[in-house]
Amino acid sequence: MKHFAPLLAAAPLLALAACGGASNPATKTKPVYCPSVAVLEQGNSLTQYLPGRNDVAAQITTASITGVAGDCDVKGDHAPLRLNFKVGFSASNGPADHGRPVSLPYFVAITQGDKIISKQPYSITLKFDGNASTASAVSKSIELQFPNDPSNLNYQVLVSFQR
Repeated sequence: MKHFAPLLAAAPLLALAACGGASNPATKTKPVYCPSVAVLEQGNSLTQYLPGRNDVAAQITTASITGVAGDCDVKGDHAPLRLNFKVGFSASNGPADHGRPVSLPYFVAITQGDKIISKQPYSITLKFDGNASTASAVSKSIELQFPNDPSNLNYQVLVSFQR
């Protein structure tokens, strides 16, 4: 089983899992070929405004993707590789929000080089408790399946806010 953990969202591109596929001769385990997982730098923050405005007084929230964490494993000789991860988010309460929950659109894409192979939209709601000026949340677990093949090392799973 391969594990990966969150890193700071400020890095240019957060490559969080690049499983090399090396086998362990002592245990004779089958190699696991995990695609890398990253937060896209250009899409790691989002500011929402009231409709038709973009001034400071109309700001509803400013949010960021704080990272991803999960694991990658294969449960048998002919089983698919399963990549499981969760996405972390944080948001600040803007002047136009008044403490209401905010819904943040994001996506998970599977890419190969510059080509998008698959893209799935998601949404997460963050709630500001009481007079809190910040909120955070973690997504439900996202599972992707791949054949356990060395070609997976050519793929990347990217997480980004949807604009």
